[in-house]
Amino acid sequence: MIKTLHPLTLFCYFVSVITVSVVTLNPAILGVGFVGAALFLALEKGKTALKQIAFSVILVVIIAVTNPIFSHNGATILFFIDDNRVTLEALYYGASSGLMISSVILWFSCFSALFDSERIIYLTGRAFPKLGLVLSMILGLVPRLLRDFKSINAALKTIEKRRLRRYLGAFSALITRSMEDAIVTADSMRARGYGQKGRTFYSRFRFTALDFSLIIVFAALLALSLVFTSDVNFYPNFSLTITPAGFAAFVILSLLPAVIKLKEGIGWSFSLSKI
Repeated sequence: MIKTLHPLTLFCYFVSVITVSVVTLNPAILGVGFVGAALFLALEKGKTALKQIAFSVILVVIIAVTNPIFSHNGATILFFIDDNRVTLEALYYGASSGLMISSVILWFSCFSALFDSERIIYLTGRAFPKLGLVLSMILGLVPRLLRDFKSINAALKTIEKRRLRRYLGAFSALITRSMEDAIVTADSMRARGYGQKGRTFYSRFRFTALDFSLIIVFAALLALSLVFTSDVNFYPNFSLTITPAGFAAFVILSLLPAVIKLKEGIGWSFSLSKI
């Protein structure tokens, strides 16, 4: 169901959830966003997402541990390092900052998992055709580079046994190939009249009543999450106040894709069991 939604609906969702994630340092809100993004990414990509989720967890731990080394604010002293105090409040602040960074990274990973070049060009092609083309090429750049590097490196193994020279040769061939592909893509899009005035557009996407309803729901949940913002203070003493309305709205907003994806998986498994 998620992939069949209109690109504008998906775009509005990611704008809503990322907006809340970047405007607050409340660890409860950020923790919910992190869990929602990790769950959806795991359900969407499977085992390939586990490394990225593990890296995000490690990133949170690293930021949480290193922040008290540079920031010595806070009233609750845990211990001293060379006469510099390490405080519990600085640890909390680092953990919240790490959660914010990691959750935003995971949400953008979810975005890239759902938005292919066709959806990006559909959203930006009419108003910003060049920007849409560049964004679509960027999203597919890294996976294509990794795939091409492996194939080139495998081919060079037959003629070059020294690993460093083989990697340098593969990297040089990869850069040359990427530049040629970019030129071919630009010439091809120009020959097709991409970005010119009066050019017609075909799209397989249809904006339905469900899309309109979901956008309204996303806007309402975003408004509730921002208006009823849970308060947090780190210095000099840590204090956390959770507003039930805002917290519940963001819980629904964050977990909605994972719940839908999980429901689809259960329904599909049930259908297969009846065959």
